[in-house]
Amino acid sequence: MKHLPKHLRTRWRYLAISLESNPGVSIDRRAFQRELWYAGQNLLGDPGSADADLTVIRFRFDDEQGEAIVRVRHGMVAPARAAIACVDAVDRQPLGVLIVGVSGTIRAAESKF
Repeated sequence: MKHLPKHLRTRWRYLAISLESNPGVSIDRRAFQRELWYAGQNLLGDPGSADADLTVIRFRFDDEQGEAIVRVRHGMVAPARAAIACVDAVDRQPLGVLIVGVSGTIRAAESKF
């Protein structure tokens, strides 16, 4: 099977996110991804959540600080930002989420933010 030409491929944007929680709380990638999907589904509905396709690409959480990079479809950056802002807890542990920036590549998101 052939690859799609470049002009027909899906374009992505990468959101750099800063995470902050209480001391002693540990959050893993799967739990954060699940909360992200639930927030997107509750705010955008099933079709909007599927269009945004919120996927955690990189995740690191140590002590009470962490970072994540979330992949979003090109035209759905604003709705995705709203859905990410709705995440306030993971596994019943409070979590502060701050969107630091938006980038076109993972490398740029890691280096700039």
